[in-house]
Amino acid sequence: MSPSIRADPGARTLSVSAAQMRVRSVITSIEPDRAGDVVVPTGLRNRDEYLMNPVVLWAHDRVRVPPIGSCEWLDVQPRRVVAETRFAEGVPFAEDLFRLYEQGVLRGWSIGFVPRRATRVPRADGRAALHVSEWELLEYSAVPIPEHPGALTVALQKGAVRDATLRELLLRIPDDRGGRFWRAADVMSELF
Repeated sequence: MSPSIRADPGARTLSVSAAQMRVRSVITSIEPDRAGDVVVPTGLRNRDEYLMNPVVLWAHDRVRVPPIGSCEWLDVQPRRVVAETRFAEGVPFAEDLFRLYEQGVLRGWSIGFVPRRATRVPRADGRAALHVSEWELLEYSAVPIPEHPGALTVALQKGAVRDATLRELLLRIPDDRGGRFWRAADVMSELF
């Protein structure tokens, strides 16, 4: 099965430690995402394996930018998965991202995962959504789907982002009404 990406509207920052450059956050929840898909938190099947290489990426990008930090711990709860991310120190790109979370400009998180057991669920609009009952976590990412659409623009205008690579990437992000850019692959065809 192909990896999938889930930008969860329930994912959010819970706390920030400026001294340790750590962010505690909900990285996924049982709430339906923008496409109507549900990933059941307790369906995570590889927690210990993931924690052996606990990579945290920027926007699921494994190629253009290095990992921005690592997951220090992962708490799987019935309605959500909570993680603590330690951002990389001495890496301007990661430090700028941390500052954006610290200021509340960035708030979103997204999981990159492989569905292991899923069923199609009909939606009111006639399309199908997925109910993923078992899955494996590949990585999770800090993502630029802010609570307020103009928040990134303001941060860029105020000079809050110093790293040129991050600034260039953020300037290219379109408004993502309906989550169409963050649904990387339609895995339904491979499930049946």
